[in-house]
Amino acid sequence: MNANVNTGLAGTWQLLPEQCDYQLGRPPRSARYQLDYDIDGTLSIASEWISATGKRYRAAFSGPADGKPYPYHSTPQVDALSFQPVSPTQLHSATWHDGHQVQWSERELVDPDTLVIRMHGHLSNGRPYTNVGVYRRRAD
Repeated sequence: MNANVNTGLAGTWQLLPEQCDYQLGRPPRSARYQLDYDIDGTLSIASEWISATGKRYRAAFSGPADGKPYPYHSTPQVDALSFQPVSPTQLHSATWHDGHQVQWSERELVDPDTLVIRMHGHLSNGRPYTNVGVYRRRAD
């Protein structure tokens, strides 16, 4: 396993919607985020959320935490993803389509019970955006 992999990020996290800062769209009403590492360094992420309009969503993905893009086939907008441990408290990821980076995220453990996720991207007109989600560790 990569020495920078922070297993402190592993666990179940609950969104704090009132602390979110979204430049694109509105924060979800609620969200649960599960992050786990296998012994071989494979990262698994599963999330489920209720949008601001009340619609339920789920997403799950996994891959080696080594910074390299790997094929991803669950959506036509993305054909590869990568996970890069940056430090003991930070994990970055990116999604790709046709060799171009589409979106990237920075996960930061700001204290043992608080995870901040900054998701960056560009609109079709090229304008950048950042959505910031703040999560509290769940005890379950």
